[in-house]
Amino acid sequence: MKKKLLAMGLAGIMTLSIFGCSGGSGTEETTSDTSTAQENTQTDDEKESSADETASADSGEMEDWEKELAEQYEVSGDEEYVWGYVAQSFTDTFCSRVQKAMEDYVAQNFPNVTLNVGDGKQEVNTHIELAENFITQGVDCLIVTASDSNGEVVICDMAKEAGIPFVVVNSDIACDPMDHWFVGSDHYVSGHLQGEYLVENVDDSETVNVCYLGGTDGFTHTTLRRQGFYDALDEAGYNYKALADLEGEYLRDRGMEITEDWLIQYGEDIDVIVAANDEMGMGALNAIQAAGMSDIIVCGIDANDDAKEAVKAGTFGCTVFQNAEGQGKWGAIAAYAASQGKDFATLDIPYELVTADNLDQYN
Repeated sequence: MKKKLLAMGLAGIMTLSIFGCSGGSGTEETTSDTSTAQENTQTDDEKESSADETASADSGEMEDWEKELAEQYEVSGDEEYVWGYVAQSFTDTFCSRVQKAMEDYVAQNFPNVTLNVGDGKQEVNTHIELAENFITQGVDCLIVTASDSNGEVVICDMAKEAGIPFVVVNSDIACDPMDHWFVGSDHYVSGHLQGEYLVENVDDSETVNVCYLGGTDGFTHTTLRRQGFYDALDEAGYNYKALADLEGEYLRDRGMEITEDWLIQYGEDIDVIVAANDEMGMGALNAIQAAGMSDIIVCGIDANDDAKEAVKAGTFGCTVFQNAEGQGKWGAIAAYAASQGKDFATLDIPYELVTADNLDQYN
């Protein structure tokens, strides 16, 4: 028997996908160059006026957690720095949003900072090569969104040896926390929120059959999201059975292919498909709809636009908002603080559960 949503009364398909720059890919491309630079040439009066206006606006628009951080760090400034940013990939939907947010924030709030951005192409060797080039150029701060938590430890070592402040955004690197800044979200929490959603909304009076689409193996966020999800179910004593748990590589196509196989193997026995990012979740939803089915609950992570549309349509149970704009903004603020010689720190950008009940807050 198919499970009914307790609080919402839905019997629609719900797709779950979770990612961040941390592994999901889309088709959006921000630039065709391997490196871009931005520089603002405002007059001194314009810079001072712009900084004052922006600081005032930021203070009024900040969330409570941001206001606490803003008491510790400068959110605008006119110091002259050159930063090198190794983006995970220009073709990754979520990472592209992080990158754009950082570029925009720097242009508006740190007008004398030149931000050079390199396309890491989600390849460890490319990331290391770009980082090495930026270090050789003598940038005032090196910023990286990692593609491999363990494989890029060498970047941390290179930056430390060169005496260059190092900021990691979104997906952390497995080096000593005292050797770098980290700006991102607790990925364990994102998975836990997905599990909490099932506990609170999906009836477990009969065993709930769950299939899990995991991210790319080897990523810390992949492990943490999975662990958080299952922990939430186990802590609540939830009555479920894990039918399958496979690596979907954070890709929509893989999410669709795997789900197609699951539908052949398990058919209507599947109650829920949970994905580690919205890309895989949307792939699962596409497969479910193509099979003419409409009663499998799907959930995801990232709160991408198409996932939010699916939540609105009732075909996605939930997604989890990962604040790309917040990560880009506070990544820039951290880089400014790092360039000033301030001590390494971790800036946590909270995850938030998105359902039909609160969707309007995220549009």
